[in-house]
Amino acid sequence: MMSLRENTADATDAIAVTRRPSPLRAVLGSTPFYVAIAVIVLALIFAFLTGGNFLSVTNMQSIGRNSAGLILLAIGLAFVLGAGHIDLSVGATLVLSSVVAAKTTAAMSAGGSDVGVAITVGAFAAILTGAAMGLLNGLLVTKLKINSFVVTLGTMGIGIGAAQVITNGANVTGLPAAIQTGFGLGTWLGIPLPLLLALAVGVICALILGQTVFGRHALAVGSAESGARRAGVRVQATTIGVFVLSGTLAGMAGFLDITRFGTTAISGHETTMLQALSAVIIGGTSLFGGRASVLGAIIATFITTVLTAGFVMIGVSSFYQRIAVGVVLIIAVWLDRIRRPASQRQ
Repeated sequence: MMSLRENTADATDAIAVTRRPSPLRAVLGSTPFYVAIAVIVLALIFAFLTGGNFLSVTNMQSIGRNSAGLILLAIGLAFVLGAGHIDLSVGATLVLSSVVAAKTTAAMSAGGSDVGVAITVGAFAAILTGAAMGLLNGLLVTKLKINSFVVTLGTMGIGIGAAQVITNGANVTGLPAAIQTGFGLGTWLGIPLPLLLALAVGVICALILGQTVFGRHALAVGSAESGARRAGVRVQATTIGVFVLSGTLAGMAGFLDITRFGTTAISGHETTMLQALSAVIIGGTSLFGGRASVLGAIIATFITTVLTAGFVMIGVSSFYQRIAVGVVLIIAVWLDRIRRPASQRQ
């Protein structure tokens, strides 16, 4: 028989094994923490190369505005990837939503409607367009049983093509100046309003992912769809839900896009989807489902925007900027691979 001392030692060892790390240690060991350090290091490098100009208030605000739309795309992708799917159409959805919003706003303001009403209706038009694209993706994936990669690759072409058909390939102009001065270029305590909106959405979505049934079901579907179905999870409804959420956030990003430029940018988003996807994976969301981090996605978004802003300030060609985005994506996928257990890497 084991002695009392041996039993006590075993119990102590068991408690030590199951004891959770302290909150501080958990934070310091988390992916978002290391990503935040990487962002800070990048900013300091560019500050050194530009004689401190990179850290100017104007440049920091510009990075914040440029990051707002990407943050929304990354949040939506975090849910989709966490559920075991992928959405390659978020960039196209952004473009199409921005076109619909711009057309709606310009038509209403030109027709004599109140500018505030026209902008508000345009915002809702963008969000509804994005939600419709997300619903289309979700239905095609669940009802036709087509792989999400193929589906969203197809709807990516549909979205860009529809935007070009609506506009004849020309950017929509004639938007009221208030769409920029009243929101797009506005700040609160020095923080750009679009960034504040994106961060507020991020807080809400982080709570949804971590504290609601929908969030838990999304990760369960991504972890093991058959097991989730046996456990009573409504797999199809959950899958459609994550795509609708992703499309809705892409629609919001489309509206933010026209508030930033005062016009559409149909041909200016070739790498937007890649940037958002890179941010999501670097931020701790698994490319293979079952794990997602909204906070990590938000912080990692700043890696690409800081890189882009830094390259512009030191005079690096836009061609090299695209190469950098591709390199970041490859690194992101590699990081995701080494984060997975060895048994799942095959």
